[in-house]
Amino acid sequence: MAQVLKEEIRQRIYDAALVAFYEKDFLSATMKEIALKAGIPVGLVYSYYKNKAALFDEIVDTVLIDITGILREEERETGKPSDNFEKVGEGALLKLFDDHKRIVILMDKSKGTKHEHARDELVEIIEQHIETSFSKRCQQDYESAFIHILASNFTESILEIARHYKSKEWARHMLSLVNKAYFEGVNAL
Repeated sequence: MAQVLKEEIRQRIYDAALVAFYEKDFLSATMKEIALKAGIPVGLVYSYYKNKAALFDEIVDTVLIDITGILREEERETGKPSDNFEKVGEGALLKLFDDHKRIVILMDKSKGTKHEHARDELVEIIEQHIETSFSKRCQQDYESAFIHILASNFTESILEIARHYKSKEWARHMLSLVNKAYFEGVNAL
């Protein structure tokens, strides 16, 4: 029975921190505020998490790993990039958007943490993905600045969907529009 209570308290802390970091950011949210939202004494938060950074890490640590996995799975497909995205990427991103607040926290609210360059890291991951895709289907080499521009624009499109998330259907519609606008241009290369 005690283990259930411990897990429930850990979940309350996690949920409260998610709200606090989403509403503010890492630097502005306080452990006292998180404890208050969780309905527990602040000292109890420290029984579960060494510090605010450890709590923040637990919330955001897997987001980039999840996105990288989606891209790698998409790279294994052999169709056109737009078809591969529809087949693999779109559905996986929609699942990831179920947790859109974690994406926003990582990308927009992580200043002062080891994650503060996560957006740049994501752009680099997507650049590598684009280079891999181009190497499979394009005869010509493209300048790295061009690949960076594509990766930055696609990253920002995904982040805008996460920032303005309304519902799964809305996100599906937005991804479909991004897919069409982005990949019709890429397919022309």
